[in-house]
Amino acid sequence: MKKAPLLLGFALASALSVPALAQQRASTAEHWSAAALLGWGFRDPAGFGLGLRGGYTLPMNVYLGATLVYHLGKSDTIANVDVGANMYLLGVEGGYDIMAGPVVVRPFLGLGPVFIHLNQAYPTGLGTAVGNSDTFTKFGIWPGAAGLYPINDMFFVGGDMRVLIVPDSDGTAFSIFLTGGAQF
Repeated sequence: MKKAPLLLGFALASALSVPALAQQRASTAEHWSAAALLGWGFRDPAGFGLGLRGGYTLPMNVYLGATLVYHLGKSDTIANVDVGANMYLLGVEGGYDIMAGPVVVRPFLGLGPVFIHLNQAYPTGLGTAVGNSDTFTKFGIWPGAAGLYPINDMFFVGGDMRVLIVPDSDGTAFSIFLTGGAQF
């Protein structure tokens, strides 16, 4: 008879602690993370893009990190002139991790330099090309949001969308990325 209240108490404590354990495990707080990005920017000179992101989430779910994204851009031939453009950005990001079930939703804001490279190649009669190229640097801002789904305690997958705003240039673009990485 004395074992029944003890077993009932143990069962009740176990039932209440399992959701708390699962909630604690899904949190990104007090973890480093690193992820790869693969996606597309919907305006020239963006196009296909690859990137890396890394950072730390503070105990109050504030994310601080950095990102590097390279957009391969676009090449085209106009009136026998090969014209191409690509860009990459490097900057810091800050965000806030919101737990939405098992998914972490992270609105963020990024800031940093955006390097835009333009080139032109003119064909000559000898089959070689003569051209010029120029790279200029502008300050960029990229507000966005990421949704991260944990595969297990360490690895996650998800999506990322952002609007890259580059004042006084044609570099402004909306981009979406698939992401995958690890937290440790």
